[in-house]
Amino acid sequence: MKQRAHAWVALRALKLIDDSQQAPKLVELLSYYISDVWNGAWLPDTLIVDMRYGHIFKMDSSSRWLAHDISHEDWFKVPYTELKKRLAGKRLCLEYVKDSEELEKPYRSHPQVGGHLPNRVIAISQSISDMLKMSDFPLAFYARNEKTESYSNQLTAQKVSDLSLSPIFSARQIALLFFVLSHYIADAHMPLHCDLRDYGSEREKLRRRLPPGLHHTIEDLWESYFPTKEDLVLHKYLRTSVKDVLSSLPSESLVEMDTNNEYQPNSKVSSTVSDEWVEMVHIARTSYAVSRKWIDKPYRDVSELTNSPQKLDEFKHVTNCIFHDAVESVARLWIKAWRRFVE
Repeated sequence: MKQRAHAWVALRALKLIDDSQQAPKLVELLSYYISDVWNGAWLPDTLIVDMRYGHIFKMDSSSRWLAHDISHEDWFKVPYTELKKRLAGKRLCLEYVKDSEELEKPYRSHPQVGGHLPNRVIAISQSISDMLKMSDFPLAFYARNEKTESYSNQLTAQKVSDLSLSPIFSARQIALLFFVLSHYIADAHMPLHCDLRDYGSEREKLRRRLPPGLHHTIEDLWESYFPTKEDLVLHKYLRTSVKDVLSSLPSESLVEMDTNNEYQPNSKVSSTVSDEWVEMVHIARTSYAVSRKWIDKPYRDVSELTNSPQKLDEFKHVTNCIFHDAVESVARLWIKAWRRFVE
């Protein structure tokens, strides 16, 4: 996903949390720094630059491309029924691969070059919770349900030790990290981030089995479906709302999350079944299966995925499944990071 897509996913997740009324203080915090969404959700690509390992969790079911033979190792087999139990909420991508043969085979990430996307997500999520605990005192009051007793009395008469809340992190720093987190979560929903076929290295003796142009041409087409940079760069001088921006999709956009009930996010955001690491592994497992079903041949570029009415319909359906799941997952994991502190 590229910058417009990432910014839109973060904004749509914010609206979803607002609609759910599950974490109004989180919505308020992030709304104060809404102008940071455009850059914040893109920092992993522009400043952190860990694309080669931090944004991927590439999997395979063929022992030829993995470190050893896994064909008889059934603990690497996680079929649809198991994923359904382990992933809360309606996962449209999982329903798309419900009958996938890949999910009936043992499959896993490559131990050397598969990437550590789940590690990045749990690390950032835990860091957000820690930063909240070490936040500047206005945010500490704002996030907690009540002030300490010391702050209810005459402050200059209180012991200094009772007043200290160890302020370190500002509200803006914390909001920015929420937007950074959304990038990694969204990336796990891009099927080719989880498919070892879309990787090649002479050093690791791995042959790329998909054309190098396929990945970026899919993302380029997706990018054209979302509002322009001028609409997504939000600042205090704009007489518009997040809702207005989200609905300003280009006329040629295939994204129908807010116009088609099939793809409408559920405002009752479900909680995760497991911790963030396990959640992301299972999201990646689902994305891997989506890749194997959707991209069943080494197509040269995205034009070969959309060159007939039937293929275009499938492209549209898969695209909406991916962005539906990405938005709900970002909302779900943002709430989890927030609740670890406020509850």
